[in-house]
This record gives sequence, structure tokens and C-alpha cells, in this order.
Amino acid sequence: MTKGLNPDAPMKDSGVDWIGEIPAHWEVLRNAALFEESKKSGTADLPVLSVSIHHGVSREELSEEENLRSAIKIADRTSYVEVLPGYIAYNMMRAWQGGIGAVYTHGMVSPAYVVAKPRGPINAEYFELLYRTDRFIGQMDQNSKGITDFRKRLYWEEFKTLLTLVPSPKEQNEIAAFCGTIVSACKDAVEATEREISTLKEFKQTLIANAVTGKIKI
Repeated sequence: MTKGLNPDAPMKDSGVDWIGEIPAHWEVLRNAALFEESKKSGTADLPVLSVSIHHGVSREELSEEENLRSAIKIADRTSYVEVLPGYIAYNMMRAWQGGIGAVYTHGMVSPAYVVAKPRGPINAEYFELLYRTDRFIGQMDQNSKGITDFRKRLYWEEFKTLLTLVPSPKEQNEIAAFCGTIVSACKDAVEATEREISTLKEFKQTLIANAVTGKIKI
């Protein structure tokens, strides 16, 4: 996310200690150069999306059961903000924990979230991956306002001053696609391991049952 995919690319000092060296043709820009805040109201027919510190922006509205279980049942949608695919949205109170992500679904989000509308063509997935790295979460943490973690908030005025690495649009697409391949492979590995664990548990239960009923002797 900070060095690109070409190991032979000429490098330069970014001028920012916590970023270090970056490819010579990349830029370091303030978020204000890339985004503007959007406060356009949503409409009642749009799904209400959430922002998770684990998964970024949801792609659909929570089910009734999930709403009840998480105690965030939505009663009044009049103040909710419209979001479009390609936007970035973050939870003001959870940005310092990674509560930020790209929008993939036309919907709306809580007024407790901030919506960043791109000023020009970008790959929002790349910026989500960048903003969810430890270095950039640390930058959001340092710029959040509040005496304690519980009260910390990252307002638009602070978010727009944050520094962002900007590769070419082509490289943004390539990096996002490369990371997507890695994530997909990791998910496949996890699912295979979970299947193996499930099979072993079934074998264990069968073994115990056979021992208890005298079908096998130990």
C-alpha cells in the first residue's frame, strides 16, 4: 500500500517520517485535495448501511433480526446521508479503530458518519485498504478529538487535513486487484481449515459414541 507492486520502481523520500520512502512518481496529498464532504440527504427507499471496524462499509442493510440483536433499530431516517458507490464513509467515533471504508452500494448512512465524495476519478477500494493500515489508522487516531478513547471523534475538519498516498489511477486499480486476490486466497484457506476442524470434531464425537456403546475397545 505504501511501496507499490514494482520492486524496481525509483523511490523518493515522502517527506513524512511515518510514511518513509515511496515510489518517485507517487504524490502525498491532503485529503481535501481528493475529497469533499457530502451531506446530501438520503431517501426513505434507500438501504441504511453501517461501517464496521472489521469489514468497512456494509453492502446491504442489516436484517430486522440483526437490528434487534445489535440494538440499533432505525426509527428516523430523515437525517441520514446519501452515499454512492466510490465514496468513502467513516464512523466519527470509530475511525481511530479502522471504522472506515469504500462504498459499494447506493444507500445512506447515519449522521454519526462522515461521507467523503471524491473530487475526481479514484479507486475507492485502494483508499479503503490504505486507510485501514496501521500507519493511517494511527494518523486518524492522532487527529481525533476527545479526552478519552470512548469520546474520540474524527471530524471532517481533521479528516480533510490528513495525508494520503496517491498512485496513478492505473496503479490504484492494480493494487486493489492484487490485494483482492490475496484476501480471496486467505478466505479459501480459512474455509478449508474450518472444514477440516468440523470433520475432526465429527470424528471425535463418533469415536466417543462408539467407545461408550462398546462398539470399540480402548
